[in-house]
Amino acid sequence: MTNSVIKRVAPRWASSTGGRWSVSSGFGAWKLIEDYGVFVPFLLAMVAGTLLVPNFTSSSNVTNVLINGSIIAVIGFGMTFVIALRGLDLSVGSAQGLCACVTAIFISTAGLGFGVLAGIIAGAFIGLVNGALIAYLRVPAFVATLGTMGIVRGTALLATDGGTVDGVNRALGRVTSARLVGLPVPFLIAIVLLGLAYLVFHYTAFGRHVCAVGGGPEAARDSGINVQRVTLMTFTLSGFTAGMGGVLLTSQLGLVNGSLGSGVELQVIAVVVLGGTSLTGGTGNVVGTLAAALLLAMISSALNLLNIPSYYQYLAVGVLLIFALSLDSIRRVFLRHMIVGG
Repeated sequence: MTNSVIKRVAPRWASSTGGRWSVSSGFGAWKLIEDYGVFVPFLLAMVAGTLLVPNFTSSSNVTNVLINGSIIAVIGFGMTFVIALRGLDLSVGSAQGLCACVTAIFISTAGLGFGVLAGIIAGAFIGLVNGALIAYLRVPAFVATLGTMGIVRGTALLATDGGTVDGVNRALGRVTSARLVGLPVPFLIAIVLLGLAYLVFHYTAFGRHVCAVGGGPEAARDSGINVQRVTLMTFTLSGFTAGMGGVLLTSQLGLVNGSLGSGVELQVIAVVVLGGTSLTGGTGNVVGTLAAALLLAMISSALNLLNIPSYYQYLAVGVLLIFALSLDSIRRVFLRHMIVGG
C-alpha cells in the first residue's frame, strides 16, 4: 500500500472509530521521519568527522565531499524515479563508465560540445533500451538491467581497448575545479537538477503517473495511464542522469577507462533508499537522495583521511545498504500495523 493510499485511508479509518486519530498522527510522524530521517545520520557523521578526523573540515576536503556526493546524487535522481516506479536499474554504474569513455573519446576527436552531448545521449540511449525491454518485452527490470550492465561494461572496455583515454579538454576539467558563490560547480548542478526533479515529482502529470504506476500498475492502467510509456520514459531518464554522471566523472578525473563506475549502482540504490524512497514504489524523495549521497561521500572521505584501506569502503557501502533496506522494511511493517491493527 502506498503512502498516497494510506493518506486517504487513515483519516477515514480514524473518524470511523470514534475520533481516535492514532493512525493519521502515527502516519504523520512516520512520514516526517521518512522524509527527513536521513538528516540525523548526516548530522551525526558531520559532527563525528569534525571531532575525530584530521582535516575533515578543510576547504579541499569539503570540496571533494561536495563533488563526489553530487555526482552520485545526479545519478540518484534518475534512480529515485525508477524505484518510485517500483523498479531497479542495475546498469547505471556501467552506463556512467561508458558515458565517461564516450565523452573523453569524442572530446579528443570532435570537440568539447560534441563530446559532452555524445556522453549524455549515450546514457539516455542505454536507458531507452532498458525501458523498451521492460515495458514492451516484459523483461523484469532486475534481469533486463543486469543484462545491459554486462553489455555496457563490455562495450566500455572494447571502446577503450582495456586502456586509458587521455586528451580530455581542459575546459571540461575546469568544471569540477570552478566555483560559483563559493560552491563547486558540480554541487550547483546537483542543486539545479534537484529542483527540477522535485518539480517533476510533485507538480507534473509524469511525476504523478510514476508514483501511480509504482503504487499499482494495474490500477494505473485502469485509470487511463499509459504504463508502458511511463516506464520507457522513466528508464530513459535514469540513463540520462547516468550519462550526466559520466560527463561529470570525466571532468573530475581527466583520464578515464572502461572499468569506471564499478559498484556505483549499489551506492546509488543505497542513497536513494536511505533518502526515503521505498522499494515498494509509489513515492520518491529526491531531497533525501542528495542528503544521503553527501552522507556517503562524507563517510568515504573520513575513511580516506584516516588512511583506512579502500576496500573497507565497500564494507561501509554494504552496511549502509543493509541499514537502508532495514529501514524500508520497518516502514512497511509500521504502516501495515497502523492500518490493520490500529
